[in-house]
Amino acid sequence: MDHINLGQSKLAVSKIILGTWAIGGTMWSDYDEKNSIKAIEAAVDNGVNTIDTAPAYGTGHAEVLIGSVIAGKRDKVIIASKCGLDLENGMKKNLNPQFIKYDLEQSLKRLKTDYIDLYQIHWPDDSVNIEDTMEALMKLKEEGKVRFLGLCNYSGTELKEAVKYGEVISLQPNYSLLERGIEKEDLPFCIEKGIGVIPYGSLGAGMLTGKYKEHPEFKKNDARSFFYRFFKKKYWPAVKAVVDTLVSIAEKRGVNPGHVALAWNLAKPGIDAVIVGARSAGQMMDNIGGASLVLSSEEISELDAVSANIYG
Repeated sequence: MDHINLGQSKLAVSKIILGTWAIGGTMWSDYDEKNSIKAIEAAVDNGVNTIDTAPAYGTGHAEVLIGSVIAGKRDKVIIASKCGLDLENGMKKNLNPQFIKYDLEQSLKRLKTDYIDLYQIHWPDDSVNIEDTMEALMKLKEEGKVRFLGLCNYSGTELKEAVKYGEVISLQPNYSLLERGIEKEDLPFCIEKGIGVIPYGSLGAGMLTGKYKEHPEFKKNDARSFFYRFFKKKYWPAVKAVVDTLVSIAEKRGVNPGHVALAWNLAKPGIDAVIVGARSAGQMMDNIGGASLVLSSEEISELDAVSANIYG
């Protein structure tokens, strides 16, 4: 597994980062904790040195699982967690300095560590001055409780304001063949400023693996039913065209469609690594295979074209 320094920092992350939203135990169907633990173990044992998590994932349970697996090998693992969603108040956004300090302390307890490598704001909070938020985060960095700072789900405009008040090494956006909105403003700004980009949703919550032959339906409390717009039935024809193209390229190359989707993402300028969820050791090992595939310029252009106008 190749590693790369994130942004302009010396934080060397694996090209494939394990995402842990689906193994927190809530918002995703068919949860199996034993398999979730095996997914984390498979990542750590096979060159994936970076794990992305958040208190919101299973209301802290994902962090607990990670803490149990990395015991005794903390120095071999880069932990990226997040702050700013109040678990005790319905996941309400809260970037007040006092809450950020509390949020961090709770994460450290769950993870059984005394520092977090990459601490990220989970979502913007317009009710709090970003200068105050960044000042609080920089203080935690000075105290050694976090090593580096990142932002998630920030638009280019919001990102430009945030970086005025603190050193931000990374942006974590929703970016894939099914969500390309960051290409207009966010990604160019990150490239200009040397901010590393580590997208989540790279496999479209499983859509880009080619496993859905017909439009899928999910329970109301499943994240795929409310978080990702490309699961809506009205977009299925355009989404299926993207998936069919992935499948066609994959068959010609003798790989899985998911590998092609990850290779497309990693080929884009400014993308340092991709966050990919896994709920079993088998899924984790399959995802790792996508890091080594290199697409031709013709294949990338074909995928660019079919995914250019999904939402009209």
